[in-house]
Amino acid sequence: MQRLSRRSQIHISQNPVSLIARILDSLVIGIALYLAVMLSGTVEGGWDRVHAFYAILAILFMQFFSEFFHVYQSWRIGNTFSSRLRMVGIASIAWLFTGLSLLLIAVIFDQSPERLDWVLAGHWFGYAIVGFALVRLIFNSVVRFLRSHGINRRRVAIAGGGPIGQYVKEQLQDNPWVGYELVGIYDDRSQQEFQNARHANRRKREVVGDLKTGIKVNGRFKDLYEDALAQKIDAVFIAMPMRAEYKILEISRQLSYSMTAVYVVPDFYSIETHFTHLVDINGMPAVSVYENPVSGLRGVVKRTEDIVLSLIILSIIIVPMALIALGVKLTSKGPILFRQTRYGLDGKPIKVWKFRSMRVMEDGAVVRQAVRDDPRITPFGRFIRRTSLDELPQFFNVLQGTMSIVGPRPHAIAHNEAYRNMIRGYMLRHKTKPGITGWAQVNGYRGETDSLEKMQGRLIYDIDYIRRWSILLDIKIIAMTIFKGFTGKNVY
Repeated sequence: MQRLSRRSQIHISQNPVSLIARILDSLVIGIALYLAVMLSGTVEGGWDRVHAFYAILAILFMQFFSEFFHVYQSWRIGNTFSSRLRMVGIASIAWLFTGLSLLLIAVIFDQSPERLDWVLAGHWFGYAIVGFALVRLIFNSVVRFLRSHGINRRRVAIAGGGPIGQYVKEQLQDNPWVGYELVGIYDDRSQQEFQNARHANRRKREVVGDLKTGIKVNGRFKDLYEDALAQKIDAVFIAMPMRAEYKILEISRQLSYSMTAVYVVPDFYSIETHFTHLVDINGMPAVSVYENPVSGLRGVVKRTEDIVLSLIILSIIIVPMALIALGVKLTSKGPILFRQTRYGLDGKPIKVWKFRSMRVMEDGAVVRQAVRDDPRITPFGRFIRRTSLDELPQFFNVLQGTMSIVGPRPHAIAHNEAYRNMIRGYMLRHKTKPGITGWAQVNGYRGETDSLEKMQGRLIYDIDYIRRWSILLDIKIIAMTIFKGFTGKNVY
């Protein structure tokens, strides 16, 4: 393989919709501050250079936090109320962090908190959120109108009818807001070959990386070249596995005779990971395969979330915890707390705290899961296990930094060592801190995992959580945990 020259670098183009959204949001921030100055009634002398300085600072901070919270990557040109509400919610969170940053700067470099103009700040914050909502509503409607009339739409084709082509097709169908119209899927392989590959894939029954194989194709590659030359296609996504390197090069060369834009979709599925992302190492692009996606600044934000929420929750539950501790002590012999070794972030051993609910203290090479009518469980322990009250001491684990409020549930080391050899990709769930509650738990995978299928189902949700992590998802899981309750039919 030839070595890339210094000029051969990957440049990620800016989505025009995203660029326009950034500009509009920046205008909203400036106009909102101007209206707040004029209408709040607390500013003498009107707009001045200090207000302009804070407006510029706010725009810069908003752009920074928007990158972190994926404000513009999450922009959806849809027609549902929930999609529009989600767009406004994500922008409001970024704006909240922007406001907190401005407050910190004002207190440190400008004036004391009691001298701040809180009325002006409140007006500015409120006007901006209203502006974000109006911009998204209007811009959404305009873009949908243009695309419904064939404007700002691109006709695209997929070269490759295998798993990667299936993935690209699903992405285009699930995200019509991007303005791509799928006109065809092309492949030289027959439908029978795809059918055989599908049966082979089913026989493997592997969870991580599992994907349907083969989709209906509209023509062969020679038809793709003819359609591209006839200008029936604006762009082509080459969606083929790494082993088809020479075929990818051939398709690229053939399409170079047309005016069609060509994109190569990376074959992440051959690497078998669900949370890849691009990284830049001093100008060298690379794809992260197995890495903690909640690290860096994202890790700081999640850690801050854990500390704040844990302190609030502990202040509320400290009295019930004292009563539970008393109940454990009075109803059975042994210590109040039970500490069990489990895997934490990156598989490092941690001690997880629980209220003791059994007559035994198993923490060795063999740990039996609790089952229905388990004789090891005390009567009081049965109650706190069914209501998950035995896990309340884990909020101290969160403060300690070994756990998070939301994340994959930690399993006993004996169970980890057993399942890591049964389920491929099982240890990927340790790429983030374990949690008190998790995406798998609120979706029905709580308690005993008495079959391999149950553990596979739990793993699917754990990996999905790591891949999709956001503060909004954490809040959703916490809310679902509260409203669905802490009990479950498989919890013993």
